[in-house]
Amino acid sequence: MRWYRMTIAYGGMTALGLIVATLRFASFGALIPFNRTVVAPAFCRALLRMCGVRVASRLARTSSDDPRCYVFNHNSYLDLFLVPLLGLPRTRAIISEVVKKTVPLHLCNLGIGVLYIPDSHKTDERIEFFRAVSADLRARRYSVICSPEGRHEFLREIAPFNRGVFHMAMAANAEIEMIFFDIPAEMDPLESFDMRSGTVTLRSLGRVDTRGWTEDHLTKHIADVRRRYVDELAATEADG
Repeated sequence: MRWYRMTIAYGGMTALGLIVATLRFASFGALIPFNRTVVAPAFCRALLRMCGVRVASRLARTSSDDPRCYVFNHNSYLDLFLVPLLGLPRTRAIISEVVKKTVPLHLCNLGIGVLYIPDSHKTDERIEFFRAVSADLRARRYSVICSPEGRHEFLREIAPFNRGVFHMAMAANAEIEMIFFDIPAEMDPLESFDMRSGTVTLRSLGRVDTRGWTEDHLTKHIADVRRRYVDELAATEADG
């Protein structure tokens, strides 16, 4: 069963990547929104079901012309399927450029139009990246979804938050929506595709208005957001 699930997960990712990348290039990019809101969500949900993973979403479907920065806790390989499963309209995921080395995942990302962020050691390039995305958010071209934890070892805890995401949201006056991926410990594969049966719950921890934020108080604002995740994880671990 273990190898079955790992084969389904990796093989399914490859198939999805080929489908959405083909649709993107065949349509000269016109089908990227269709991939993002229809193909990828349906495919990812089906793949997870085949692996015994059910997803219960408690997220309200809302639409807004104002830019929004969705953030989520990033602690499992399941996130590779959960993020596209959300199917958020007019929303681009921010993902580390390091994943380009994984061909199936890179194809999936090309098909849904992700934004690749330069790796952490490329300081100047990262600063320019955040400036460009902030300008796009101000121009209401799209919203973004990303993890402020960045790349880190997956553990049953909330890693330290990077500042760049919050600088970006503050510069764009973008509302932050906190999404929590509640993955029970007994089914969490962490850094593998060895998924186990169970139910993942997606819920919102609320929204944060960044208007009025200043550089002087940014550290406190970041700590407040991270505290919401730390408290939520602690509560779910206690209940579990």
